Amino acid sequence: MQELKQLSRKDFLKGVGKTVAGVAVAGTLGSVLTGCAAPAATVEAPVATPEAAQWPFPYKKLDPEKVLARGFKGYKEKGG
Repeated sequence: MQELKQLSRKDFLKGVGKTVAGVAVAGTLGSVLTGCAAPAATVEAPVATPEAAQWPFPYKKLDPEKVLARGFKGYKEKGG
């Protein structure tokens, strides 16, 4: 007959610690290996930067009915 071995709390925690450490090492290994790859030759295009908005923004009177409709529509589409 087979004997059933009781797993102590200490042995269980050791196993969990080893598993977590292994997963952490495996997760970082991919980023280490991609860091060793030769950099790709990239050509950076000039980026157009828009002018900064003037602050404070000018006041605009809002239509309460339009605001209500827009808020309700956003709530329903985005799920609250």
